[in-house]
Amino acid sequence: MTKIRAVVADDEKPARTLLIRLLRDEPDVELVGVASDGREAVEVIRKEAPDLVLLDIQMPAMDGFEVLRQITPQRMPCTIFVTAHNSFAIEAFEAHALDYLLKPFGDERFRSALDHVRRYLQSAGPSDQATRMAGLLESGVNESGGYIQRVVLKSGGRVVFLSVDQIDWVEASGVYIRLHAGQKSHLHRASITQFLSRLDPKVFVRIHRSTIINTERIKELQPKGHGDYTVILKDGTELVMSRAFRAGLETWLRQPL
Repeated sequence: MTKIRAVVADDEKPARTLLIRLLRDEPDVELVGVASDGREAVEVIRKEAPDLVLLDIQMPAMDGFEVLRQITPQRMPCTIFVTAHNSFAIEAFEAHALDYLLKPFGDERFRSALDHVRRYLQSAGPSDQATRMAGLLESGVNESGGYIQRVVLKSGGRVVFLSVDQIDWVEASGVYIRLHAGQKSHLHRASITQFLSRLDPKVFVRIHRSTIINTERIKELQPKGHGDYTVILKDGTELVMSRAFRAGLETWLRQPL
């Protein structure tokens, strides 16, 4: 029988000790590495290429989410998150992660999560795991529970990360949105309303039912009459701001510099 090769990454010694003991009680699991911080976790995962990592979220030097970003979704093993995080993060884990252990947890909850891993490894492939991890990173979960800092784009079997601050403007395109970033544009499956809710309103403003702009790219506003404006971006792009969304831009204009 092929054993599940596992890594434990947690900065708290009691938690590491508990996880190590629980894993060693499982005959089909082989512990191949232990890490006490995020940087060490990245090194161990890259070196051992395990099937499973039990990953703490709150660690010094590099948190669990940054570990995921360093490994990249395509190479990330099955992940059980070990966390004392808030309900916002738990909702994201339930939607995208294979499983999670909320501290403090008992032996029975641990075995339930491990059984989930066993079933998953028997039925899923690497691409499914990559999709899960990409979805989690894209969900915008971080230490502060703040707005997303990057967008995960899936195209042709690749997973590409686009920093939010690279986006100039966004337009609706059917069931997708198109993200304009410099000379490139990227299709992303989301509604424009949903995407806007995950962006920092101090930076991104909706100016039309089908358009969001990065306010740092605004060069000029030109009145068109009837309450409408033409918004001219620094690269020369001209966009229409309808009067229905004028209040949002005016709120942004009133913000202290």
